[in-house]
Amino acid sequence: MKYPQLSDTELNTFIGPPLEVTFETLSKGDDAWAKKAIMTYRQYYATKGMFDAKPYDGILEMLEDLHHHNYNLFIATSKKEDVAQNMLSELNLSHHFKGIFGNTPQAHSKTLVLKKSLELTQSTPNTSAMIGDRKFDIIGGQENNVAKTIGVLWGFGDETELKNAGSNILIAHPQQLLEIIR
Repeated sequence: MKYPQLSDTELNTFIGPPLEVTFETLSKGDDAWAKKAIMTYRQYYATKGMFDAKPYDGILEMLEDLHHHNYNLFIATSKKEDVAQNMLSELNLSHHFKGIFGNTPQAHSKTLVLKKSLELTQSTPNTSAMIGDRKFDIIGGQENNVAKTIGVLWGFGDETELKNAGSNILIAHPQQLLEIIR
């Protein structure tokens, strides 16, 4: 799309927020460009990009531990819902989750996706936790009054971002999660 190449540092700031936010920022008010960029990105991601993903070290063991202890796990992501479902299926992770919720026309922010997931699963916020690596995860949890917001340091956010967003707890490794939520 003839956009100047951004540095990896700049690109990393766009991982996590909804694509609408990212491309509206980059478009500098050009709505047509932003819409085309979103469509182009989604086409690439659905056919190639999502297949480049792999779980972080320790994630599979963490999911097994949580399943063994009968925790109900759900995904609330800014990715398009069908793409998230396909990606988790491709990674052979779907069976760990009772629901995979993502960006839809009705729920496009992390707050709205999490609200939808809480409602559809009949989960109560006071017995739920939002776990994530970006400020949007923490803010979404706070705006839905979940019991805990847990910031993880193995993703794209950092300690400063998660603390500034108001994360209740920070953890550096997936194996710490079970200890924290127990």
